[in-house]
Amino acid sequence: MRRFVMLAALCTLPNALYAQAATAPATEKPAKEKKICRQEDVTGSIMRARVCHTKEEWVQIDAENARNARRILGRDSSTGNTATH
Repeated sequence: MRRFVMLAALCTLPNALYAQAATAPATEKPAKEKKICRQEDVTGSIMRARVCHTKEEWVQIDAENARNARRILGRDSSTGNTATH
């Protein structure tokens, strides 16, 4: 009978420890996102500036720059304007 009680205690111990670990608050910080740096021209200077953003930020910046380029060139279909050359 003693062996059965000891065996039962040993079998439930890992489950109790897992349950305690699962309910413990997470103290780890989320991983910082890696920055990607680019060299950009600065108006009025011969020096280039180093600009760093995350990958998602660069995707948004590139998309905005592409929209502005299409708008300036008159090829923006969202406004209904098209350039006639």
